[in-house]
Amino acid sequence: MNTAELLQALRNSADEIPSLKGIKDGMGHPHVKSWKTKLEDLLREGGSACEKALRSLRKFKCAFSGNEFIKNQTYLTQMDAMERTLRQTIQTIQVLGRPEDKDALPSWGKPKSQQLAVGHLMVGDDEIATDEISISEVLACLVSLAEDSNHLLPEMRRPLFDHLNAILSSELLQPFLNQKLDALLGHWPEFQTK
Repeated sequence: MNTAELLQALRNSADEIPSLKGIKDGMGHPHVKSWKTKLEDLLREGGSACEKALRSLRKFKCAFSGNEFIKNQTYLTQMDAMERTLRQTIQTIQVLGRPEDKDALPSWGKPKSQQLAVGHLMVGDDEIATDEISISEVLACLVSLAEDSNHLLPEMRRPLFDHLNAILSSELLQPFLNQKLDALLGHWPEFQTK
């Protein structure tokens, strides 16, 4: 049974409850027994989305002791509870769907915070792994490059040095800056999962 058919059948069962509450014999009446049996089959077929309602229905019992008034009140209370449970089940399926209708959970891949680049850098004749260089060392190299660069005018160097030195000297940023280069390169746009 597909989800639309299940929802319609559950609505029909819930809509039938007000008329069933008017039956004097309660659970002893053949029509009520038939309704309960059909609903139990329906909820079983509904799968995991209907488990709570199925458990509630199985607890639905006829009161054997007490006077007629107590038996009738027990029956009415159980019918009201069953109607609420069915309406909640319908609403849950409408909002969340049925787990049986969904494929397995999608593979989201590694979170960005756990992506690491793997490889080596060639610095002159030396091969250095990306997990041996920290981000703060990269920023220190940037400061050194800016000092030696002929592409920057002295008035351009000053703001660059000020900003980079403020970042490098910040104690709050040290845990971040002490991460290795593989974490930084793992966020490189080409490495991002689409």
